[in-house]
Amino acid sequence: MTVLQAADLQAAENAVKDSMEATAAKTDLEDKFYRQSLYFYFAGDYGAALRQISLNRQRKEIYSDRSQLFEAGLQVSIGLHEQATQTLAQFEQQQANTSTQTTANNSTNTNSSKTKSATSPTELLLIALLQLSEQQIEHGDIDTAKLTLGRITTLLPDYVEQYHVLNQLAYWPDTPPLTAQVQQQSTSEDDQPPASSSVAYIALNQALLHMKQQQYSAAQPILIELKSQQWQPPKINFWQQVFNPFVEPDIFDDNDELLPEVKDALLQQQAINDYAKLLLAQLYVANKQYDLAYNELSDFPEQSPYAESALFLFAYSAQQQQHYDMSFKLLSLLQQQYPYSNLAWQAALLTAKQVSEQQSLAQGLTLYQQAEQLYLQKIVEIKGFAETVSTISNVTDFASKTVDQQTPSLATKSDALELILTERFSTDSPWLKKALNDPQLATDYHTLLSLDLLSDNVQKQQINSQWLKDTLALNTERQARVIEQQKQLAYTEMINTLDEQKQRIAKIIHQAEAEQNGQVFADPSQQQWIDRIDASQARLTTLATQRNIDDEQQRLDRIKGVLQWQLQQTLPQRLWQHKKSLKQLTTQLEQLERQANRFSALSSNTRLLSDFELRQQQTQTDINSTNVNITGLRDKTDRDIRGKMSIFTQQQQYTLQQLLLTTRHQMANVLEQMSQADTAPINPFSANESAVNKSTESDSTVVESAAQGAR
Repeated sequence: MTVLQAADLQAAENAVKDSMEATAAKTDLEDKFYRQSLYFYFAGDYGAALRQISLNRQRKEIYSDRSQLFEAGLQVSIGLHEQATQTLAQFEQQQANTSTQTTANNSTNTNSSKTKSATSPTELLLIALLQLSEQQIEHGDIDTAKLTLGRITTLLPDYVEQYHVLNQLAYWPDTPPLTAQVQQQSTSEDDQPPASSSVAYIALNQALLHMKQQQYSAAQPILIELKSQQWQPPKINFWQQVFNPFVEPDIFDDNDELLPEVKDALLQQQAINDYAKLLLAQLYVANKQYDLAYNELSDFPEQSPYAESALFLFAYSAQQQQHYDMSFKLLSLLQQQYPYSNLAWQAALLTAKQVSEQQSLAQGLTLYQQAEQLYLQKIVEIKGFAETVSTISNVTDFASKTVDQQTPSLATKSDALELILTERFSTDSPWLKKALNDPQLATDYHTLLSLDLLSDNVQKQQINSQWLKDTLALNTERQARVIEQQKQLAYTEMINTLDEQKQRIAKIIHQAEAEQNGQVFADPSQQQWIDRIDASQARLTTLATQRNIDDEQQRLDRIKGVLQWQLQQTLPQRLWQHKKSLKQLTTQLEQLERQANRFSALSSNTRLLSDFELRQQQTQTDINSTNVNITGLRDKTDRDIRGKMSIFTQQQQYTLQQLLLTTRHQMANVLEQMSQADTAPINPFSANESAVNKSTESDSTVVESAAQGAR
């Protein structure tokens, strides 16, 4: 695991951004939306980051080189390898055209700071091909990985180690071709990054090849250097972090403690050191330098993942060095700690042979009998396990209960799909644990977990699709009901009535503003007074020819003046109220007209939801097809696992049968020796040399088995 400082991340991001400023037409906008996808990525929501890039391309027409490579990295991260392959293929075609133009621009702008800090198209393509080949190797597609690595023609110094490791993994145990040409950079020794764990893996693989070819003198100095190597945090750039989501910029957390990722890196380095020590001990044993092997393994860590093989080699070296008490204890400890290991089974046979040759035949016979019972018991167990495998309905039923208990806490708490598998298959079955040492079988089980996760996601999509179907059905019913209800409403008459009211109020307001006469806003009571005043005025006019009406006329004028004064006082308020009413009436009229238009469109297009129904049906078809594919692939993987488990159980039974046969032959030899021996006790020192020679001869296959298991 590598560590990236915050300043380095910012510098790398700025370098990538600077490389696009000269060619992007919408640099600021593109950078804004690209950083939006980066926000989702660093928040751990890879699905949202991928959707943001897709939206940028579809809606905003923003899709730069860095966005395309970033999209491929996200697709690899969530398991969309086929889509990532297509994205990288398109990216490669674009980069082939861009590389020439970039080279020409760089040659004419050698003094530009942006040119120096830019990530070149060649480097972007190299990153894409390396990461794609790594994913293909992890998923067992070795042939495709070889083709992907073969497309790399130019190699930058920063990626040499990764390129070598991937080639070794792809071509193992053959020697990789390594056809790519490494570009040289004029950097000082102080600028060179510290050696990463990739260098150690390259060296380990090279040492293993030398040992397979029995070139021990070439492998020995490599292993001696590796066993004392110290871990150093290597430098990585931004794009390497994109494809490795667990990289952290700091080594220590807020409590000045090592981050979990750094602890894992230290454990990884310790494992490299331990493996180098184990290989070196195997080299010494192969050269019959048992004293060197004994000294090499005397301080081997007890908690190392290679402790089993180291313990066996240590016991064997002790036996060859005539440390019989130490050898006996070590072999007994191996049988106690690893009861299902082939090395432990062989240790039982070695212990019985050593005791019978170095102590007494009777004690050796007892240990041979115990070994026989051990093999018989394991044969019964492996047969029962094989029968269980053949009858069990689902091979994942072997999963331990702890995984089932942890499953609710691992389940997503939101509506978003869980795209990344966050758990590993674990089991309480010791035989299955042993079988899972086979990488292909472990990969098959991981595939089953991935398929189960994908099936859960598809089931969620199935629920969403069914909900959408039900919603469309309800909307269709609602549409028909609304059409029927709206048909009963006379929109034309209602609109005409409201329009007449609007025109009448507008006329009153216009008259009031023109004449400034408050009588136009008289309420019914005031209008009644106005009518009475007008009637009284008409009578007085008629009576004026008959008698004097001055007194009545004055009283009528006073009443008329008071009424006019009241109306003029309320004129501004009532004018404002009528304008407000006119505005509200206009709004109601517009809403009614829009509602009438919507109803007209709805009634004329009864299949308004047909497009959505077709899309839902297509989605449902895709979901059904995906379910069928998942089921078929899961059944095939299940059959493959059962086949590999059958082969494993047969191999284990064969091994136990051979050990049982050897044990019975040795028991027969011991019984024959006991029948011919004198009553005097056997002197262990007189038999030391011959016993050691016999043990060395008969146990050569055992040491070879230990070497095979360690590798």
